[in-house]
Amino acid sequence: MKKICFSLMILLMFCGAASAHIVYTTEGGNAGLIKISSTTSADLSANRYASGANSVVAAYWENNTSNGAGNSKIILITPREKSDSNFEGDTAVRFSSAESLSTPIDDANNPIVLKESYGVPVICGTNSGGSLYLATGASLREYKTSDFRFYNTYTYASSDLAPNPEIKAVTKDDNRVYVLVALNNDSNDLFITLDGTLNVNSKYSATNEVKNSKHNYAMDYISDARIVVGADDGVYHLTNGSAVSLVSSDYPVVALCSDTGSGFYYITQHEADGVTTNSLYHYKDSKTNTALISNITGSGAKLAKDPSYNVAGVMIGQQISLVNMDDDKIFLTYTSSNLSGNPKSITASSTTGHSADTSSGCNLIKNGELGIRNIFLLLSAFCGLLLMKIKIK
Repeated sequence: MKKICFSLMILLMFCGAASAHIVYTTEGGNAGLIKISSTTSADLSANRYASGANSVVAAYWENNTSNGAGNSKIILITPREKSDSNFEGDTAVRFSSAESLSTPIDDANNPIVLKESYGVPVICGTNSGGSLYLATGASLREYKTSDFRFYNTYTYASSDLAPNPEIKAVTKDDNRVYVLVALNNDSNDLFITLDGTLNVNSKYSATNEVKNSKHNYAMDYISDARIVVGADDGVYHLTNGSAVSLVSSDYPVVALCSDTGSGFYYITQHEADGVTTNSLYHYKDSKTNTALISNITGSGAKLAKDPSYNVAGVMIGQQISLVNMDDDKIFLTYTSSNLSGNPKSITASSTTGHSADTSSGCNLIKNGELGIRNIFLLLSAFCGLLLMKIKIK
């Protein structure tokens, strides 16, 4: 019996491996933690770490080759200006977990330098943990997580027809990198597929217009590995080089996040008389009506998900709200005064992946799944439990 209990304890430890909370940054550069304890309660710890203005945060998977196993880390990136000769790129510090958010791994006086990356980046990690991708302007750059050296780059070239292209979103599966490029003109925007080397001439690469939609702002995975984009007039599912409408909207959809089923949450944003209004909606499926959850004024609009308790972190306007994804109830809201400033970015405090030598997969826990590595561990623990039961008999 003791052996069975011990095996159950191990199994439960593995089940908790995907636990996560919400980490955020403010416009002033403070990093804070919202510790989720249930679908109705959470604790806020603001000012856990002070960084530079407009710093952004993300969780990513690292391939720790020293012990053959990967681990989740948090990276805080401070944007730098190219004109500043003191920096060769944006700077960053890492944290081993949300619990160590006050004590970075890296010396703040000697931070990581992300060469050639300037400005507030779009961040995408990999399932293998070998690389981290950062997009600023029209360029996507790859950095190796082992030493954060600049490794590869892809740039969508400007032209007379598209003088100011901009990468709006980046995501990835085990074999490809997907880039959403806004051309900022009257043409359809582009959905570009690249291989892990970011080689646009690879046989695995492709460029497709996001047909039936213009001016896109966000991109994410939802259930069944479907990719959706937020556009001027709604949300589209990208499939076979075209865009299929899922949701129609009178205003641009600027943020997306999968729910616990086959749907997603999204935020629309519009400005009238100098006031920006954000609206949070939940699309469950084609058979149900899209539900309006909240209307908030302000410029912020980002989403993150805590998979442990099915809680959505919603950075909307100048506050962060926590939504119970089981019933869409907002159970806590933190204003800028609670957060010690207007929120700038938001992320789940941990992610998952699988160790490998090559780059692959974006750092998303899709629909609360544990990932290949943790599923394997769960199966191994369960098999061990069965063997022990047989031996006892």
